[in-house]
Amino acid sequence: MKSKVLTMTLLASSTMIGYSTTTVAEEICYSVGGSLTTENITPTIQLGNMTLTLSYDTGEVFSETGSLVGNITGGDAAIGQSVLSHTARFSQGDSLVTEGDVAQITGILDVDENSVPCAFSIYEQITDIAKGTRFFKNVTSANVVALGTVSNCPNLNENSFNLQGELCVE
Repeated sequence: MKSKVLTMTLLASSTMIGYSTTTVAEEICYSVGGSLTTENITPTIQLGNMTLTLSYDTGEVFSETGSLVGNITGGDAAIGQSVLSHTARFSQGDSLVTEGDVAQITGILDVDENSVPCAFSIYEQITDIAKGTRFFKNVTSANVVALGTVSNCPNLNENSFNLQGELCVE
């Protein structure tokens, strides 16, 4: 009988210890800042670099420059809208993939020699971090705006954006 009581006591104690040390991941939201520059490689692929900074009350928690590949996956030319995905890779092994980013033309900045618009101001909304590694492994939500310009003019093949918003992770 003593043996059974001792066994039950040990089981109960180990269960309580295991329970008391189990933690629930807490969501933390970071302020996003940064910039990016890409070139148009094909009509649907952009390649370049991105500097990304994430801050919290205590200061910067992530600040790196990495490579960026953009891919236009859809859109509606009639309303000046594109849907994109992006893959960013950073030197320490962090990476993220966005999907369903919506870019909207908000103005025409330049035209080519035939008066066809070739440079535009853009407002882009990024809300879906589809997957990530290391710091971006457990993203729970994103609300990031990219404001910038896109140019495929003969004299300037460059896209440039500034980033701001919020990214939450567990």
